Amino acid sequence: MAATTPRLQTKPDSRPQPGTIPRPLRRTVPVQFVGPWENFVEGAAAALCAVVAMMAVSALALMLLDAGSVGSVWSLTMALTAMAVGGSASAGSDVSGDNGSMGGLASLFGDAMRPSMSGAADVVPLSVTLVGAVVLWIAFSRRLGHGQQRRFAAGELAVRAAGAATAALFTLVIVAALAKGSATMPASAMSGMRGRGGGQASEGFGGSGGLGELMGGGSGGLGGLMGGGSGSQMTVTYHVSTGSAGFGALLWVAVVLGVGCLISRRVRLPLGGALGGLRSGWGQSLSAVVRTVLILAAVPLVTVAVVGSVVGGKAASAAGAALLLAPNAVAVFLTLGVGSSWTAEMHPVQSDSSNPLASLMGVMGGRTGAMGGGQQADRTEHLRSLALGGWPLWLAALMATALILVCCAYRAARATNTAHLVPLHPYRGPLAGHLGMAQRFGVVTAVVMGAAAWLVGASGNFGISMFGSEMGGMRAELSGSVLQTVAFGLLVGGLAGFGGSLLAAVRGVFGAR
Repeated sequence: MAATTPRLQTKPDSRPQPGTIPRPLRRTVPVQFVGPWENFVEGAAAALCAVVAMMAVSALALMLLDAGSVGSVWSLTMALTAMAVGGSASAGSDVSGDNGSMGGLASLFGDAMRPSMSGAADVVPLSVTLVGAVVLWIAFSRRLGHGQQRRFAAGELAVRAAGAATAALFTLVIVAALAKGSATMPASAMSGMRGRGGGQASEGFGGSGGLGELMGGGSGGLGGLMGGGSGSQMTVTYHVSTGSAGFGALLWVAVVLGVGCLISRRVRLPLGGALGGLRSGWGQSLSAVVRTVLILAAVPLVTVAVVGSVVGGKAASAAGAALLLAPNAVAVFLTLGVGSSWTAEMHPVQSDSSNPLASLMGVMGGRTGAMGGGQQADRTEHLRSLALGGWPLWLAALMATALILVCCAYRAARATNTAHLVPLHPYRGPLAGHLGMAQRFGVVTAVVMGAAAWLVGASGNFGISMFGSEMGGMRAELSGSVLQTVAFGLLVGGLAGFGGSLLAAVRGVFGAR
């Protein structure tokens, strides 16, 4: 037999070959397992961070407005924070003065003759809402990024969401319960409404016999009759509904976490089936619109906060108001661009003509219906008819909104996989992908714009009562048609989605060449 030569066992050469790039060593990171209670606590901590951020923005705006001169900044901060998630505010007041110096009917009837005011406000300061939403999602998704070695399970994600919802519910209900206080202002502030509402309306709030004198702002006429003097003050007490704040807190958390899961790019989520398809096909369109709206709202917020803090004075007051309502103005402008109609209305409350006391006051005040009677007229302003730099406001809004939406659609079309752009109808021609993008982007635009129109709508009212009868007041409202916004948003968004998809395809062809 022939002798066999034993085969040598050679060790593979681990040195890099010439002309090759050595593979970097991969560092192993130990997998971190998070228990259910830890997930719950982290979700609750995210909600607490969001509420603290909302309170900080509210306090900054109030300090710029010099709200400390009329009431407690702490209580007003609580009120604004609760209103940011849908809490409705109510107020009431009565005139305080020197009881010993009262004369006329006031000395006879005492406090029963004093006028009292009641009012309510339903407005959402979107700047506070959006800041809280951004902080909530950043803190909530801190452990869900791609840097983690494992994907969170659906149960763990649900526990985190439950913790955030529970903490937001209890915290914002407590905030609404603490949103109680009083604001003291001179009664002459009521006569400062003289310039509001135009000529006829201002007569009812103006000089002798007007609302200012009834509230004690004058030294004669009704002011003397009521026993008020020039030193009288009006104390307004306010509170926020805890029920509406709690329901709004749950809805706010659900919307923020749902939208965040759909548009986030760095978060690994256990989405499969219908939810995974929803994120793949619709997430890029929603991401483009939501991120653009957030940027458009953040730019004026940062600008006015810096300018107001540096300049001070009246500029600080204007900056404080803009800090609270700048996103509201952006939402109105964008919805005007898609064809929505916005109306600002002011309606004086007519006094009770069947009450003989109202007629008596009208005669003694020097004019009939001084408390909002027949001389005051309703005022209605359609925002579409306003002009901006000589151009109709609706035209400027249309051009700006169309450009923004086309850019968003272009970005979404570039980022969306063509396999997920199948149209909802059976057409499969050469334009099928563009039509699928138009359908998805149109629906997303309609939903976002409709939600903005619903949130921005605001209303407020106040009334003056005496002896249990309403003597007058004012109702104001800013309203837009949500259904009209959704319908036009679907149309304009569809056109923008089709145009953006075509632009993305053209750029892809030229880029390939």
